[in-house]
Amino acid sequence: MGKTLVGLIVASCLWTFGCQDSSKIYPIEFVDRKEFFPAADAIQKPKPLLLVVAVAADGRLSLNRIETGKISDVKVLKEKIAVVFADREKSLISEREVVIDPQVGIDDEDLGKLIEALKSVDATPIRIIKNNL
Repeated sequence: MGKTLVGLIVASCLWTFGCQDSSKIYPIEFVDRKEFFPAADAIQKPKPLLLVVAVAADGRLSLNRIETGKISDVKVLKEKIAVVFADREKSLISEREVVIDPQVGIDDEDLGKLIEALKSVDATPIRIIKNNL
């Protein structure tokens, strides 16, 4: 069932976002949780520029543990990420990666809105932690 759900989400993302404008391809990939959040006993340096968008069970969004609205209205999140990217540009930092960490299963439509919001501020690549989907 889990692989089928992930397959459906991937297919819907590709169909919804990949067929609109072939001149702009936004890399979206599904990754394992351990790739970004290693076990407590693992020795790994934290990624200081990593932006993580967590989606809570009640639909609340947070950007690096700072609440940024709800999944139904991604305006605040989009504004905050745009400010981060603008500050990075001023400092000549080109890092624009964003990781989506759904704490529970996320509705395909909501995931689509979130990805569109991230694409609109030129986040790239967009990675989605697949363990909770």
